[in-house]
Amino acid sequence: MPLSLKAKGKGSIEPNIPTASMGDIAFLIIIFFMTTSIFSREKGLKIVLPEKGAETKIKSENILTVAVNPTGQVLVGERVVNIPEVNVLVREQLDKNPELAVALRVSRKAPYQTMIEVFDQLKIAKAERISLIPVQEEEGGGQ
Repeated sequence: MPLSLKAKGKGSIEPNIPTASMGDIAFLIIIFFMTTSIFSREKGLKIVLPEKGAETKIKSENILTVAVNPTGQVLVGERVVNIPEVNVLVREQLDKNPELAVALRVSRKAPYQTMIEVFDQLKIAKAERISLIPVQEEEGGGQ
């Protein structure tokens, strides 16, 4: 873009940059970056859901309850644990009983991040049979 010089008054020359096409250039740059950028899709949890109406009866001795209460406290069975301990405790139980199913009982008021972290620990422990159960507060939620 050439600079144009306009004579103004007594010999002073003021530089001027033409800005008429600035909007067009900005618009073209925006279009260029929108079309050349790669939009990544958000990856969620890979969960295989059972068929609708499909029920599987599981013996009570084959169920391990992991609960998250409204304050974000995590319980494995009746024991309050830290999130990293979930992996170890569930792995021990799975080694003893390979038929074990994990019932993840989560309060509707529990922090979402806590539920995801517990779910990740279950996956690390190689728990394949997980039942996610939302709990109303009057049911207790593992408190």
